[in-house]
Formats: sequence, structure tokens, C-alpha cells
Amino acid sequence: MAEKIVIEIFRKKDPDELTAALADPAGKADVPSSAALTAANACAMGLRAARLVPGDGERLEYLRRNLDKLRNYMVYLIDEDLKGRSIMARAKKEGDPGKIDAAIHAICAISDEIINQMCNVIDLLKELADIDAASCAPALGSAVHTALAALHSARLFVISATRVSDDQTYAFVTRRENEIRLEEYAPKAEAILAKVEELLK
Repeated sequence: MAEKIVIEIFRKKDPDELTAALADPAGKADVPSSAALTAANACAMGLRAARLVPGDGERLEYLRRNLDKLRNYMVYLIDEDLKGRSIMARAKKEGDPGKIDAAIHAICAISDEIINQMCNVIDLLKELADIDAASCAPALGSAVHTALAALHSARLFVISATRVSDDQTYAFVTRRENEIRLEEYAPKAEAILAKVEELLK
């Protein structure tokens, strides 16, 4: 009889189980999973902030709807990261450099997506701040800080993972693209945080 394949679904775990898995160096979850969880928290706090703003105008509903979609998507990426890690483990076991490089691309793609989406979240939070930062300042500030943490975490993983890639063009382009995103979005995030800090004085 063939051995039954068991797929562990991390998005269904409670916070204690998930954080314990992240803390285990021998476990399946790694930095991108943590970045995805942090990103999901950023979206959740952004959604909380959007719900604290009174009213139900078209733009507010747009922000709420998209922050909730992104929250769900970031949780989904936890398990996508684990799938990519399985591909990497198999490639390393086979010792095929081409397959290892393909696996590096796969696991970096998750972190790249987290970075891309956190940039989108910062744009959404900026719009929310422009609508009514005063009604949601603490939650808004928390969302921005957490989005930046997820972005930085994912970027550091990409830097680490691409160090061992044989495809140095891919490694350079991927790192540089992420640097450009950070250079563009860090000032936007800092501007929102400055507004929040001023409101909370």
C-alpha cells in the first residue's frame, strides 16, 4: 500500500501552534511564512482602522473590501510558502543545480508577492489617512508599522535566498527591484506615521 501523503495546513492553526512552528528551526515554516503572517496582521489592523472611520462611502467600502481580501490572501501565502519549501527540499535531495535554482525562484516569489502587496497596502492606508486619520490613528499607525515590518522581513529573506543562486542576473534584478520598492514606499509610510504621531500628541 502506498504511503499516505499528509499535507499540513498552517492557515488553520491557532496562534500558539503557528508561532511555535515558526520558532522551530527544524520545522516547515520559515521567514516568508512569518512575513506573510505579519502582513496579514497589517491588513487586519488596516481593516480595523477603516471600520473605525464613520460612514459607508464608496471609497471607504473599497478600502475595507480590499484590505479584507489582502488579509485573506496573506494568510493563504503561508501555505504557499510551505509548498515552495517542499520543492526546495526535494531539489536539494536530488542535488540537481537547475532544480535548486528553480526552487529558489519559487520560494523568493512568495516574498516578492508579500513585498508587492504590502506596497499596495501602504497605498490603501495612505488613502485612508487622507480620508480621516483622526478617527483611527492608533490602528492606522499599527497597520503601517506592521506592513513595513512584513516588507523588510520578506526583503531580507530574498537577499539571503538569492545568495546561493547560480543565476546571478536573477539575483541582482530581484534584489534591486525590492530595493526600489522600499525606496519608493518607505517615505510614503513615514508620512502616514508622521500624521498619526501628530494626531496622537
